[in-house]
Parts: sequence; C-alpha cells; structure tokens
Amino acid sequence: MIARNRFYMVLAALLAVVVVSGWAFAGADASGAASNVRSDSQYDDDIERANDKADAVKDRLDRVESELEDTDAEIVKTNRRIASLEEKLPSLRDALDAANERLNAAKVQQQIVADKLTAAIAQDKDITEQIAQDELRVEDLKITLGALAREQYMGSATNDSLAIVFGSESSSDFVQRFAAQHSAARVQYNALDEIEEIAATNRNRGARQEAVREYIEELKLEADALVVEANEAQLLAEKKKAAVDAALDELTELKEKLAAQRATALAKQKELEAKQKAVRDQLLALVKKKLAEERAGNPTPLGKGFLSFPTSVPYITSNYGNRYHPVLHYWRLHAGTDFRAYCGTKIYAAAGGKVQWATQVGGFGNQVMIDHGIVKGNSVFTSYNHLSRFAVHSGQYVTRGQLVGYSGSTGTSTACHLHFEVYVNGHTVNPISILGPVP
Repeated sequence: MIARNRFYMVLAALLAVVVVSGWAFAGADASGAASNVRSDSQYDDDIERANDKADAVKDRLDRVESELEDTDAEIVKTNRRIASLEEKLPSLRDALDAANERLNAAKVQQQIVADKLTAAIAQDKDITEQIAQDELRVEDLKITLGALAREQYMGSATNDSLAIVFGSESSSDFVQRFAAQHSAARVQYNALDEIEEIAATNRNRGARQEAVREYIEELKLEADALVVEANEAQLLAEKKKAAVDAALDELTELKEKLAAQRATALAKQKELEAKQKAVRDQLLALVKKKLAEERAGNPTPLGKGFLSFPTSVPYITSNYGNRYHPVLHYWRLHAGTDFRAYCGTKIYAAAGGKVQWATQVGGFGNQVMIDHGIVKGNSVFTSYNHLSRFAVHSGQYVTRGQLVGYSGSTGTSTACHLHFEVYVNGHTVNPISILGPVP
C-alpha cells in the first residue's frame, strides 16, 4: 500500500509540474508582449496546451503502471529508485564539477596573491637594505667630516691664508699647503652634498616602502580571505563528491538488489502464471462441458457492441496483446484490457449473466467471473480483476450495467485500475473487438 501511495504522490507531483509549466509558459508569452492585449482564445489555447501536456504525462504514467502489472511492489520501488538516481546523477556530477572549478579558481587566486606578497616582501626587504647601506655611508661620511673638522681645529693657526703665504719656506711648500687646504674643503663639501643627496633618496625610499608595506597588509588580508574561500570551496567539493559517491554506491547496491529481486520475481512469475493458467484451464473445462451440454452449433462472431464498457469513463491505459516487461525483461501476453479506474471506482457488468465466482484468485486479486451463457454458438465469460471489494456473490444473476464491485489494487497490481478479460470458448480475446459503443 505504501508503494501505491508513493506512485500516486509521484503522479500528482508530475501533473503539478506539467500544469504549472504550462501556466508559466502562458505567463512568459504575456510578459514578452506586454504591449499587446491577449485575446480570450489565446488564453484558451494556453490552457489547452497545458492540459494536453498533463494528459500526456498521465498517459505515460498509466502505460508504466500497466507495464508493471503483476510485478512485485519491492521491485517496482527498487526500479524507480534506480531510475531516480540515474536521472539525478548528471546534476550531481555537474555540481561536483562546479565545486571543483570554484576550488581550483580559489587555489589559483591564492597562488597569484602569494606571488604578489612574496614580491612585495622582497621589495620591502630590498628597500630596507638600500636604506641601511646608505645609512652606513652617511656614518662613514660623518666620520670623515669629523676628522676634517678636527684637523682644521688643530691647525687653525697655520691654515690661515696669510700664514700659508708667510709661513711657507719655499714656493713648493706653499703650493703643497694651498693644495692640501683646498682639497680638504672640497672633500668636506662633497661629503655634505652626498649626505644631503642620500637623505633625499632615503626619504623617497621611505615613502615608497610605506606604500609597499600598506600593499603587503592588503595582500595579507586578501590572502586570509582566500584561505576562507578555499576552505569553503574544499568543503563544498568534498560534500558534492560525497553526494556523487553515495549515489553511485547506492546505485550499485540497488542494481545488485534488483538483479536478486528479478531472479526471485521470475521464479514467482512462473509460479503465478501456472496458477493463472490453472484458473483458465478450469474455465476452459467448464466451457467444454457447457458447450457439450448445450450441443451448440457452429459458432459465429459475436460482433462489436455485444459487451458494454465496464466503467462509466472507459479510458484505456493498456491494450490486449504481447508486452515487454521493462524490469523483468521478458515478453508475455497481456490477456486483457486495462481501464483507468481510481481506487474505489464503480465497476459494472458488461452483459447479463451468472456470477461464476467472486473471490480472490492468485495474481488477479479479488476477481468477479461472470458467465454470459452461449451466444451465437459461443461460450462467453468476462472477468473483473484487482477489485478492492465485491458488490455481488457467487451464483448471483446480474444484468447488464449492474454494479459488481469497486476498483482496487489487489493481487499483483502496482496501482488501482481495472484489468478486464473476455473469454470466448475458454480462450481470451481482445475485449475491444466486442466492446462498444463508448458510453
């Protein structure tokens, strides 16, 4: 019952998506042509398109429901989960790829900032070393100036220009004294000039170093932010990868489970088909006995319209004929016609006759079998399967259109519907061939 409820929940959700998407489509048309006034017929067309989409989804789900008839509910559940995961995996992988791209981008940006930071720190160090070297040079120059000052002080009397002239013993002595005095003055001047130049250069370097250090602080803040970003991206990537891995692990587990379930189900299916064959053989024996008792002549075709539709709204979800099982992977005869009949829908006798039995019968679930007697030399029976409850009992006579039960999902059925079978001379035939007209 839980599996059936889930089926209808999925069905309702899909229908809601289709209807909403249809309305969204209509809304998009309206917004895209705001300047135009839409006519009532255009809105009707939009509604009709939305309803057509809803009907298409409904038809598809009905076909799936019929294809999975006589399938164990656990297999249906496993198969749906596999389909859901396979549909979900591409988006999970896309999310993982996006997370990895974000992580890689964060790492690249981190490396760029790290390189910039390394270069800025190296530049700061280089400026510091240049300033330090120049400061050593200034100290050397100051020492030189101090020495010159002391020399000038110690020899101030002899350094006077007149003293040089009158104190010189010879012309060569004069030249030497004069050159020495002027050389010391030149050295002093150059030293002072160089000190001033170094001071100006270091002021510029200091300003540049201050800017570099501000840039370094900015880069450090950016690097710290990128660490947070990279960590978040790493966690997200790990989370997305875990989701993909979990989906793949579950998918592998479910496929192994489905393989085991399929093997068990195939064995059960053979057993079920044997039971159903026994029911049909029993019916065939009854038919042979009846035909012999009636001494019927040559049978003639019953003709279309001999039987009435067993539901008030005869919406067919699956026709009579061979059908491939999408989960168990084998062909089998779908020996009747499936009608859409929501749980509790009233089911009516297709013609008058005697209720052969109203009981639970193997995979058919609650089944009403009606004997319509000999018609044009043919023995005719109809069966109404998967009922939730009966409205008639064995041995009771019914008339055409009389209530015989209510639709359900008993037996091997995945959802509420009516599986309707017609037997002519003990063999199933396509009900559509003798049903009609449509009410």
